[in-house]
Amino acid sequence: MTERLVGKRTIVTGAGSGIGQAAARLFAAEGARVLCADIDESSAMAVADEIGERAVGLRVDVANPEGCAAMVRRAVEDFGGLDVVYANAGIAGAGRAADLEVEDWDRVIAVNLTGVWLSIKYAIPHLVEAGGGSLVLQASVGGVIGVPGIAPYAAAKAGVIGLARQMAVDYGPDNIRVNAICPGTVPTPLVRATYEKAGGFAAVADVGPDAGIDDMIAAAVVRNPLGRLGTTADIANLALYLASDESSWVTGAAITIDGGMSVA
Repeated sequence: MTERLVGKRTIVTGAGSGIGQAAARLFAAEGARVLCADIDESSAMAVADEIGERAVGLRVDVANPEGCAAMVRRAVEDFGGLDVVYANAGIAGAGRAADLEVEDWDRVIAVNLTGVWLSIKYAIPHLVEAGGGSLVLQASVGGVIGVPGIAPYAAAKAGVIGLARQMAVDYGPDNIRVNAICPGTVPTPLVRATYEKAGGFAAVADVGPDAGIDDMIAAAVVRNPLGRLGTTADIANLALYLASDESSWVTGAAITIDGGMSVA
């Protein structure tokens, strides 16, 4: 590795699986200290144990303000400060607007939008104290273009993009960069859960009545000019760039990383 994050003190939420897990591993391999946060404590601890002395595992429900405040305190206590937060944690949010129950809408917004805000709210004073830093917010291509059957998820992710842009203006004078990543289809556990409920492009996939989840996810490939689905490594590499000093003049961006799906 090239040690692009040497000396960086970081938090990755949703680090127990999927994109967050890939990012936590990569950040540590590039020299960062990493607090691996996840609502599944065993998964968070397993990733931290695998990484070794550079990492700490912690159970965190990002929809809980006290939990997010404690997460930041733990990172600052263990690492001596904070430079980067990758607010990646999220849940599936399938369903059309008229078909949703209010409690389903509320939970998706609580985790995927409010949870992103809470993950960074308590971190900002520490980034100011450090002289600046990077906040990387997980959005989605579903927050940029219309994607079938994911009304609460799309609304939350569009909100994340707006939050990133607004915060880039507020905190640019403090040398804090804020950017959003907008992935296309990456077959993570979250995406599989969405497709199980016929959200995303599963809602319009023409794969026959006996199709399984893998068939529906594979059908999304036809929408990508590059001819393949994304990988967790694809997204983690972009998060690494945004966390590193290489992106020191990048802020307020909502970067689509979707194999060209959104322009096809």
